[in-house]
Amino acid sequence: MSGKTALFVILLVSLTIFTAGCTSYVGDSSYSMRFSINETGEPLEGNVLNNGILLGYAQNGSFTTNLEKLRPGLIALNGTYESNPFEFYFEFPSESFNYSGIDFTVREKDLRKVLFNTSVLNIPQLEREVFDQVNKERAKSGLKSLKWNDRIASVSKNYSKTLSIQGFHHKDIEGKDAGDRLKESKIFYTVASENLYMIEGLNETVNISETAVNGWLGSPAHRSPIMDRDGLFSDSGVGIYCEEKTCYAVMVFAGLERNENIKLEPGYLTFLYLNDPSYPFDFDVAADVEIDSTANINIYIVSGSEQYDNLMNNRDFQSVIEDKMISRFSRKITAAKGYGIVVQTLGDSSAQINIHIRYS
Repeated sequence: MSGKTALFVILLVSLTIFTAGCTSYVGDSSYSMRFSINETGEPLEGNVLNNGILLGYAQNGSFTTNLEKLRPGLIALNGTYESNPFEFYFEFPSESFNYSGIDFTVREKDLRKVLFNTSVLNIPQLEREVFDQVNKERAKSGLKSLKWNDRIASVSKNYSKTLSIQGFHHKDIEGKDAGDRLKESKIFYTVASENLYMIEGLNETVNISETAVNGWLGSPAHRSPIMDRDGLFSDSGVGIYCEEKTCYAVMVFAGLERNENIKLEPGYLTFLYLNDPSYPFDFDVAADVEIDSTANINIYIVSGSEQYDNLMNNRDFQSVIEDKMISRFSRKITAAKGYGIVVQTLGDSSAQINIHIRYS
C-alpha cells in the first residue's frame, strides 16, 4: 500500500518598476535589476538568467545589462542565502522594456520555504512521531497499541532509502516485497503489510507525521493495517529517508504474536504449530510460549505433527520438552521448522486453555 503527495510552493513576487525613462532604446542602452527581500530590503545575490540564458551575477542585489540582450518571459535568480541555495523565477513581460529598470522582491516567508532543506530534520524523532500517531488513531477505536520493533524499523529504514533510488513501489527491482525483506532479516511473522508515503516540496510549515498518517487514513487500503479490526498485527517499525525537499516514509506491520483459546474435553488432545512448515522460512525461530489452563494438563513440545499422530494412536512417541499435570507453562523455545505443541487433558476434567505465543 502506498501514498503520495506533492506540496507546491507558490511564490507571490512583487515587481516594482523604478526609474521611469525612455520608451525606446538604441545602441548599448542599459537596463538595471535589483533583487531584495520585501520586508527588510536586504539584497539577494546570485546568477541572473533570462529564459534560461545566463546574463551575469547580481552583486549586492544589483545587476545591469544591455536591453538588447533581454527577451520577455522569465527572469531567474539562482543564488545562496545563509549558505542555502535558492532559485526564484519572476515574470518579465514585454511592458517591462518601457522602463530603464525593475525591482524584484521576495517575501521573507517564501524565501524560508525555498531555503528549507530536510537535512535539518530530526529523522529518528519523526519516525517515532509517525508510529505514535498511528497508535493514537488505534486507541480512538479501542484497539491495542502496536509494539515498536527495532528490527522491523531497520527493514523499513533500509527500504525508505531504496525508494529514493529505485522509485516509489512496494516491490524493489528484484521483485521483493515487505514479506521478503522481513524474511531476509530473519524476522518470523504470521502476517505482514506495508504502508508507503512520499512527500515532495517540503517546507518548515509541513507536519510530516500528520501528513503521512492522515494520508494513509484517507485511503481504505492504507487504513486497513492501521485500524486492524482482526488483531492481526502486533509489531511495527517506521523508517524515513529524506533528501533535499522530499521524504520517503515506510511503515511495516507484522504479526509476531498468536493467541489461541481452546476448550478440550476430558481425555482429548490438540496440536498447533510453533513453526509451521508451510511458512516460507528456512531458519529456527525463538518463541516465548505461555499456556494457562483451568485444569491440569500435559504439554509436549514435539518436532513435528507426526508425533501428535503417534501419541493419539498410542504409537512410539518422542517429545523435545514435556511438562505433565500442570496448569501453567512458560518457556522460551527455539523452534525448528515443523515444531509444535501438543496439549492433552487428564482424567474426567475438561479444560479451558489459553495459549499465547510471541516470536522474536
